[in-house]
Amino acid sequence: MLTPLLTIFLDGLKPESLKHMPFLASLPHHGRIKTLLGYSIACHASMYTGVYPDRHLLWFVWKYAPETSPHRWLRTGFLPVLFNHYPGKYFLTKTARLFYRPGGFFGMPHIVHLPVKYWKMIDLAEKKFWIEPNYLDTYPSLFDLLRKANIEFDIAGMVRGASKTANEVDSYQFGDLKPWTYLFFGDVDGLSHRYTQDADQTISELNRFDRIIEKTVTGLKKKTDDLTILAFSDHGHIEVERKIDIYQHFKSHNDNLKNYLHIIDANFLRLWFENSQQEKLVREILGHLDGGHILEEDDLREYHVLMPDNRFGELIFYLDAPLVFSKTIWGWSRKIQSMHGYLPDHQGMDGFIASNLPFDTTTPCQLVDILPTHMRALDLPIPDGLDGREIWT
Repeated sequence: MLTPLLTIFLDGLKPESLKHMPFLASLPHHGRIKTLLGYSIACHASMYTGVYPDRHLLWFVWKYAPETSPHRWLRTGFLPVLFNHYPGKYFLTKTARLFYRPGGFFGMPHIVHLPVKYWKMIDLAEKKFWIEPNYLDTYPSLFDLLRKANIEFDIAGMVRGASKTANEVDSYQFGDLKPWTYLFFGDVDGLSHRYTQDADQTISELNRFDRIIEKTVTGLKKKTDDLTILAFSDHGHIEVERKIDIYQHFKSHNDNLKNYLHIIDANFLRLWFENSQQEKLVREILGHLDGGHILEEDDLREYHVLMPDNRFGELIFYLDAPLVFSKTIWGWSRKIQSMHGYLPDHQGMDGFIASNLPFDTTTPCQLVDILPTHMRALDLPIPDGLDGREIWT
């Protein structure tokens, strides 16, 4: 008879923070899990498909795609000038949301610092939510595979737009025990960004999340004599020490970043050019910026993010820990005290993985191992051609 599987996901929990979660820490088998170069959009796609970003093709929220841009109607000459201020940008986003409703986790975020004249060139990369059927066109997700195999599952906490997912888990009404139960705690990442993961506010909440998990596990164990538990996170966190105004850096070199199509994520600057002379000039300016480097083709290949086209940038500058950009496509980074998205080589970027069953730690666990590990635990065939492996011993 199949042993029910309980999966507990905590977004952004670093291994060192398990000391604040005594119930999770009591699981007998622990390890570290290597993250990916990128943010949640890349991590979750890899967790749920078992392949790296260079195959599932999700790396950042915004991509270059003029033909599908929700703002392509801004091609009229005077409109980008008329609305190129913060109230105008807010109005444009609210208007676009009336007609364009992407179903991805991030929905349609407000675009802050990118000049409106470029909006018609970018689109959202993720069009569906993780649990929706056919989440990606490239590979089936874990949820797709379980539906195809008629495996029932419960998901608590994974609610699009929910700001307090732990409360969703706490209030979830479980019926009959399903073969798979998934508890999704997305709050850790937001708390860490705002306060750091070592702050008293975050630690207090980690204690509370741990009590919710213990209560849930106790309730589920009343329904079964045996329960496999697998808990993990997708990355760690590193405290930010300095914020860099990349617009000011270009200005100090007698240039204007707004002359180029660009997207600034927390610690990535991505650019597209009209000609090779523009790229040459930008490379020279970025060469004077300490704390990061341009990701060349060999770097992209090493970290499994080399794309088949320029959708995520023709030139990508990476800002290393513990730095972030102050002005991004998301805002001003004023509340950002801790960050992720740095090279997976940084130990501080590791997530944790723990279970009540033994698993292989001789080879570092990867996010792409999550899907095959779940398939094996649920006694289902592992699809061919995955980048990940099942880790049970």
